[in-house]
This record gives sequence, C-alpha cells and structure tokens, in this order.
Amino acid sequence: MSLKPRMVNFDETWNKLLTTIKAVVMLDYVERATWNDRFSDIYALCVAYPEPLGEKLYTETKIFLENHVRQLYKVIVSIEERCLLFLTHQFVKYMCSCVQFGLNQNRLC
Repeated sequence: MSLKPRMVNFDETWNKLLTTIKAVVMLDYVERATWNDRFSDIYALCVAYPEPLGEKLYTETKIFLENHVRQLYKVIVSIEERCLLFLTHQFVKYMCSCVQFGLNQNRLC
C-alpha cells in the first residue's frame, strides 16, 4: 500500500467497506486479510486526492449505523415483554460491534 494520496472511487470503496461493516455489526467472521484491506481503504479515503473523503466516510457510516438501529428498534417494539432476554442479547451484540469500530462517541452525538 502506498501512503501517497491518490484518486479514490468513493462508491466502489464504500461498497467494500459496507460489506465488512455489516459483518462486524452482526458479529460475523471477517478474514484477517479483508480486515487489513479495509484499514487500507479507509486510509486511502481519508487522504484521497484531490479532496479527502474522510467526512463523507464518516457521514455514510453514521447513516448506516442509524438505519441499523432503527431496524433493531422495529424488531424490538414488535416483541412482547417476555422476550426481554432476546432484546438484551440484541443490545449486547450491537454494543460489541460498536466497540470493534472504536467509534468516537463525541462525534456520534
């Protein structure tokens, strides 16, 4: 991987990132090579030429996570109270995936 800024196709790179992000959020397996490649993709977006794409990456990631939480909410509100254990499991699963991202909590507020 070159550290020099270069032109990057955001949509193409985002699609690869999104696949990995979805796997992380769902606590699915991600191969080490794929995980490492995504770090390179993120770096390339952040130093892209002629314009860095870090803010766009942040925005798209935030939108994905907000939509994911909305979908979880729809599932949760449709379940009866006796399913509290299921709900707790879903919340723990979500929190574990957020820890994997190491998100800056101040930016998500």
